[in-house]
Amino acid sequence: MSKFRFVVSALALAWLPNAQAAYSGSLSFVQPTGTVVATDNIPIWLKLSLDATSDPLVFSSTSGGNPPFGINPANYPTSFSYYDSNTSQSSYIDNGVLIAVDHISLSSSIGCAGTFLADSCSSGPYEFNFDSSLSSIDIALNPGDSFEYLLGEFTPKNGAAPAGNYEFYTAGLGIFFRGTVRAPQLDENGAPVLDENGDPILKDFVNAESRLEIASTACAAQPDPTCSDKFARTVVAAPVPVPAAFWLFGSTLLGFVGYRRREIFTRSV
Repeated sequence: MSKFRFVVSALALAWLPNAQAAYSGSLSFVQPTGTVVATDNIPIWLKLSLDATSDPLVFSSTSGGNPPFGINPANYPTSFSYYDSNTSQSSYIDNGVLIAVDHISLSSSIGCAGTFLADSCSSGPYEFNFDSSLSSIDIALNPGDSFEYLLGEFTPKNGAAPAGNYEFYTAGLGIFFRGTVRAPQLDENGAPVLDENGDPILKDFVNAESRLEIASTACAAQPDPTCSDKFARTVVAAPVPVPAAFWLFGSTLLGFVGYRRREIFTRSV
């Protein structure tokens, strides 16, 4: 968590619902097919391409700068989730304004469908580990630009996976936000609480969170084998290692043959 807190003063003056982020693009697998050995770890590289109609995407992994983390406040989300530690209750905030930024980061996501992980993300022959370097990437993309990054890698359970054909369909990239959100206070029926002038009474929610989706892979809407833009690998059995004793025996045999040849040559001379 960042040690610093950035106040968006322009938004702190009044409650004004802002527009949803206008970032949009697509994700594609850099190497969608291939063949690997059963003991191999399998990296997944993705390519983000911004749509021609998207806003420019500028992100800084450090909290300094104006605006913080490089994200334009006009593109902050308006919907958030909030956990009240006093009541142990979670709630959903709509029409909120992020008035103080604690943290913004790029955020990866995956779907569990497919034969690498199976539907539960835990019953398949592989485990998945996200790559942490995404949190330290700085990007500045204009509409139509693209960049590649490492999503993570599949690791075979028990050291090796069964030979066969494996598929993975769904990955997403978004922006994660955490900070103080100002929003209308609601009554038990979900209606705004009004003051004597008929204006909404505003309330600040500390440590509210939100995630805006930028792009997802083409098979996200159809996570099954009929989708063509998937990540697929043919896994072949690992070569059977030759026991060390065999190599020792072979070396001894070769040495004996060499010795006999030298002996025969000496006698003939």
